[in-house]
Amino acid sequence: MKITEADQFPATVNVRRKGDDILVPGHLIKKVTLPDGTEQKLLRDGAIGRFTRKGDGSQVLKLRWRSKWWEVPTMEDVERWAFDSVCETPAGDIVEPDAEGSWLRLLGLV
Repeated sequence: MKITEADQFPATVNVRRKGDDILVPGHLIKKVTLPDGTEQKLLRDGAIGRFTRKGDGSQVLKLRWRSKWWEVPTMEDVERWAFDSVCETPAGDIVEPDAEGSWLRLLGLV
């Protein structure tokens, strides 16, 4: 069974598409200087966007972490982690709920 947006934790979308443009709040952009001296803007971890799945066209929320987009977990998973002494990271590692990459921390719950 595929997760749908209705099943997911209701994370706040902070990256939006408007026509061909992507609207990103300033705190989610970091500027880096490339070896050739030019500056490039990169999207920081913590960005949350709404994506359309190819194939069935369903909507799903994804969070950017470590330069990759991960599907936001279900509300059931978040509730379980909130009452447990361990939590998962987007990569599936088991960590403490307040660890740097825990889903509870990435979603702003701890």
